[in-house]
Amino acid sequence: MLEHFTLFRGTDYQSAFPDIVRLANGDLLTLFRQAPARPGHGDPAHRRDEALRHYHLDPGSRVVAVRSGDDGATWSTPAVIDSSNGSQDLNMPVITRLRSGELIALNHRWDLGKSGEQITALNGSRFLRPMLPGKPFGSELFDSMYMFRSSDDGRTWSAPEPVTLPSFGFAALVGKTAIVELDDGAWLMPIYGAFQGEAAASYHVLRSRDGGRSWGEPTTVARDPHDRIGFHEPPVLDLGGGRLLTMMRTPDADGFLFQASSSDGGWTWSGLRRSPVWGFPCHLLRLSSCRLLCSYGYRREPFGVRAVMSSDDGETWDLERELVIRDDGLHYDLGYPASVQLGDGRILTVYYFHDADGVRYIAGSTYSESDLAA
Repeated sequence: MLEHFTLFRGTDYQSAFPDIVRLANGDLLTLFRQAPARPGHGDPAHRRDEALRHYHLDPGSRVVAVRSGDDGATWSTPAVIDSSNGSQDLNMPVITRLRSGELIALNHRWDLGKSGEQITALNGSRFLRPMLPGKPFGSELFDSMYMFRSSDDGRTWSAPEPVTLPSFGFAALVGKTAIVELDDGAWLMPIYGAFQGEAAASYHVLRSRDGGRSWGEPTTVARDPHDRIGFHEPPVLDLGGGRLLTMMRTPDADGFLFQASSSDGGWTWSGLRRSPVWGFPCHLLRLSSCRLLCSYGYRREPFGVRAVMSSDDGETWDLERELVIRDDGLHYDLGYPASVQLGDGRILTVYYFHDADGVRYIAGSTYSESDLAA
């Protein structure tokens, strides 16, 4: 049976883009981004211009964590683990728990409001996103991906450090999975971005053999040779035995998730195709029953969050039993779900949501496999 609750809701900050892990002791740890709640225009004709405005790039943003020791019934107050210096946006935190118990978190950062002289001095060495109307914080200049670590279940964290990447010529944005720890001990990291001169983003995975201190050996997962369809915000799921499954948001297509797979630990990828699942972005989870769960935002009316299962490792998805987790969203600025399975077998999906006051908050829903497989 579906049950809904709030992980965190404030008034000074908009909260969005959550990710969640279940720790070895059963505790739950959720990371999410916060940005100041700024006045909106109060014009319902503009889907983001409500009483309060949610800017997806904001120089006042930060990354916080909340914890639950009772399967999500109660949550701690947010603890800040990464804070902006007032000129950067800290975007899209994602987290992985390694087999050792160490936690690895990633996000990416944008420098905002640099002057024309500062941008010129960089001589094109960093990716600059063209300004669009309605963005109040000036230029958007990509900084880097950042990694921070915890060896005590997220109670303390290392200082964020820039991730050293091979030169790609684009802003290497984090996917919906931080790290996949492979059987041979190597780490795999999904990234995506558009090359200079191209409109559509391509999707690649990088490999680290030294615990994330350096990255290389890039492999292309998805790239449109006609530069029409971009592949964004990918999760990657380890299916075991070197097999990997990934799904991708495709904002330049028709909104259906694309998927691809690897049978050799991410060295090669095949089977790129449009899935029957409409929604974005998504999260992948292997359940204790061995079924796969794909949870995703549903950013068309009725706005909300949904989930679907696969009994054959993603070859097919049971859309006839799609679970509508939420369908009471006010507009499309919601979702970004992530899911875990609780000790009693229930599934917890976290996401961001908002009501008529415009305050984005982190919500959660619990349900069981039988809700999808009835």
